[in-house]
Amino acid sequence: MLSIAFLIDFGSTFTKVVAVDLDKSLVVGRSQAPTTIHTDVREGLLQALSVLHERHSLFAHPPENLDVLSGHLALASSSAAGGLRMAVIGLVPGLTLLAASQAALGAGAKVVGAFAFKLASKAIDEIVRLRVDMLLLTGGTDRGDSATILHNACLLANSSVSVPIIVAGNQAVRPQVCEILQAGGKEVRLTDNVMPSSGVIAVDSTRDEIRKLFIERITHARGMSAITELVSVVLPTPMAVLNGVRLGAVGTDQEEGWGEMLVVDVGGATTDVHSIGYGYPAGENVITQGLPEPYAKRTVEGDLGIRFNAATILEQVGPDRFDAEWRSMFPQLQVSRDEIGRYINEISEKTARIPEENWHTIADVVLARLAVDIAVERHVGKRERIVTSAGQAWVHYGKDLRNTPRLIATGGVFVHNPYGSMIVRGSGKRQLDATVLRPERPQVYLDNSYILYAVGLLGENSPDLAVRLFKTSMTLLANK
Repeated sequence: MLSIAFLIDFGSTFTKVVAVDLDKSLVVGRSQAPTTIHTDVREGLLQALSVLHERHSLFAHPPENLDVLSGHLALASSSAAGGLRMAVIGLVPGLTLLAASQAALGAGAKVVGAFAFKLASKAIDEIVRLRVDMLLLTGGTDRGDSATILHNACLLANSSVSVPIIVAGNQAVRPQVCEILQAGGKEVRLTDNVMPSSGVIAVDSTRDEIRKLFIERITHARGMSAITELVSVVLPTPMAVLNGVRLGAVGTDQEEGWGEMLVVDVGGATTDVHSIGYGYPAGENVITQGLPEPYAKRTVEGDLGIRFNAATILEQVGPDRFDAEWRSMFPQLQVSRDEIGRYINEISEKTARIPEENWHTIADVVLARLAVDIAVERHVGKRERIVTSAGQAWVHYGKDLRNTPRLIATGGVFVHNPYGSMIVRGSGKRQLDATVLRPERPQVYLDNSYILYAVGLLGENSPDLAVRLFKTSMTLLANK
């Protein structure tokens, strides 16, 4: 095995390649090229490898085909076929959606619909309208309520729904549920109950099954099945990133991790936030509400991408807040609201457009800054003050991340935009709302090599090396 590893991500827009020296645990080069999903994904990968060779001469000769990967460790993640659209059916609305969201965490699925109680036929019509790729059928703790999941199984069995159905509910009636669905000609996948007892969420088994479905789907992208002869497509991209974050935080027996952290990943379609840590409530007179949060948590904000949703971000915050953010970051630069509005509308419609003027790059930074602020606020816990017979107290919901020591920023805007560091500069000084439990004084790092997915991939084979790569690839940002 040659000492250079190639870690590849087939993204929805770009195919990215990071070359790593396995002996030195260092990035020796990176490149990207447009993902050619509509023709053959091998074309985009070959183009990215060619660019990599032009910059760093990593091969004996310019790549003519993918055989240049022979003898090298080559691992890949993919979101090129898009994420799985998932609907969940359960017993109690709040608990059902929470369990489903945690099951989808990092596994390549996105919850687009949640249904509870005994379904009516119009709910089935809505599921069909959502064009989901899979259904998660839950309901009832083990040896708890069984009538609801059996009713819903019968309704699904007699419906036109034709996607795989993961059954992750009351284990006492699982054989009956499976029999009902299979009698209706449905594809059934069985996993453990996502809520085996009251207040307990257990989603690992379901998450593994979602991952399998994701991998089955992405191999249908043109050329992807042929690539697997040279490249192991081992993970959905969201899971690769989450595993990289977790590995960097926890470490291994041989390599110490960095501990609790918050990671923001700004993309063209979504802004994702990962937190590693228990987030137990801090302070006195605290009352906790809700189910326990996962140690490794990921949220995906589908309305906060700085290309596909740029106009949505501007609409959400309003022109006044956008102008205020712009002036606080770039007071010397004056651009009219009309010009900014036209640019933002244009990049929402033509998502591959790159900035042509300096103020375009600044507009991207302001959009990203606002996206990060909103996404982090949605991810972290909240609290509210109440008055009890014993005096004042705080009621906490979700993770308390105020004492999280590190914040890592990743995504293309941090790599390619010359003002990228300003998106998160001073993040620890922006806490204005005492009810939002976001990090207050974190050290801020930039993932300048866009390495987190690669760390997650490498961790599958060489976890110690992956942790070293993580630690050598992060750049500490002076938090002015």
